[in-house]
Amino acid sequence: MTASRPAPLGVTVMPEWFQCEGIGPVLDRVAALGATAIATSPYVLEPAPDGEGGREPPPDGEAGRVRPLDRTLFGRTELWVRTAPAFEHELARYAGLRYRPSPATALTHRHAGLLDRVIDEARARGIEVLLQVMAACPPGYRVQFSGVHDDDQCLRPDGTTHPARVDRNASLASPHVVAYTAALVGELAERYPGVAGFRLDWPEAPPYDFESALFDFHPSITALMRESGHDPAEVAHGVLAWSQGLRRAAADAAPRGPGSVRRSLREAGLGAFLSDVGVYAPLRAAKREAVLRLLRAVRAGLDAVSGARRRLEPQAFPPPFHRVSGFPLDSLEGIADRVGVKLYTMHWPMLSRYWARDLIGAAAPARDHDAATAAIAELLGLTDGLVADGVALRYPEPHEAHPVGRAAQRRKLDAAREAAGRVPVVAFAHTYGPVDDVVGRARIAIESGLPVWLNRYGYLSDAKLDALARKGSAGAEAQPAVIGGAR
Repeated sequence: MTASRPAPLGVTVMPEWFQCEGIGPVLDRVAALGATAIATSPYVLEPAPDGEGGREPPPDGEAGRVRPLDRTLFGRTELWVRTAPAFEHELARYAGLRYRPSPATALTHRHAGLLDRVIDEARARGIEVLLQVMAACPPGYRVQFSGVHDDDQCLRPDGTTHPARVDRNASLASPHVVAYTAALVGELAERYPGVAGFRLDWPEAPPYDFESALFDFHPSITALMRESGHDPAEVAHGVLAWSQGLRRAAADAAPRGPGSVRRSLREAGLGAFLSDVGVYAPLRAAKREAVLRLLRAVRAGLDAVSGARRRLEPQAFPPPFHRVSGFPLDSLEGIADRVGVKLYTMHWPMLSRYWARDLIGAAAPARDHDAATAAIAELLGLTDGLVADGVALRYPEPHEAHPVGRAAQRRKLDAAREAAGRVPVVAFAHTYGPVDDVVGRARIAIESGLPVWLNRYGYLSDAKLDALARKGSAGAEAQPAVIGGAR
């Protein structure tokens, strides 16, 4: 793989794989790909009785339960797990904060020093190590275990929460979340001086469904609106009225097919998501400012630690989703050293279908959902043109190619690179799916000329590892199930 790779390659390897397979064997497999970096997290893990702890892999909404791991974890490919910190935190550092790290347990002590050994052995092989933490899911190690307080929940324009959403992010503007995240990253930088940097996951309001795109009216966000001269009540009223108009337009058009839905949503103002004008603009500006303040706090926490500078690499949804999620892709210079763009393509059809459900209503006929899903996927740039029938746009089974556009993935990376300006972009390719499709999607990222992360090791079966390693990932081109447009 190294012969034709134009840029560095990294692999996300969570600590449970070092526990199960051994540090040396895992690093051997990673090195065989030509990887020069790994990302992991500062926790340890053990199986739990079914229904206790959190499920691994974590579900992606209603659909993600179809995706078992490719590698066997504690003898299973689907299981329930519990975690503990990889070390004993200095809890005094968090005095007075709402959030604190989890205390060390017997599990911590059984695997004491695991992360230190991973860092040492990786560095001895010329592989750098980054630590990944969650931006707004305290205690911050895994999304399944988010302990967000009720009054730090993201709020819809009407002031209600959205308990059925896919992610479990707190409001990024909460001063409690900001203080904890900055303190956590600072402590980790001191505790593990050998790490090269930190990946901050979900520093945004993930727009997995349309309702989540209407976040966030948390009091700390509305305070930012007031700072910029906007009345939060007026903003909420405008966003609600605008969103209701989109719902009417989509529901009325859905029986007439995807083309009609696309035209109607455009006429009803879906483009407000993609511009800096209109009723959505004050909300977008406040969300961007909240994320910038969070990232600046984390950057300051890292810079306060002595020694070599640690990289800060937030990772987020690709364009145009950053305009909805609040991620300031075009304003990261001086804060982030690199920015990760996630091409997690199994999410794209699920996201399109969830948006369709929210816009036309869950009770609408299946063919209307398919039509709205196809239109939304095209409007958000997830397919290579408008597909005639959206029935195939759903969360793929493990054996199914991801139903997204190949050119669409390239366009996402190009758009991200243009928006980020002088901040380098890193392409994230997910390894869930059949071998040929994984190889094809990885090649898109690799051929972009950008640094690449493969996420995650648990989906890299031996067959995938072999296919990716052969001929510099130049195996046969895989065709996605749906690429859009006429053929």
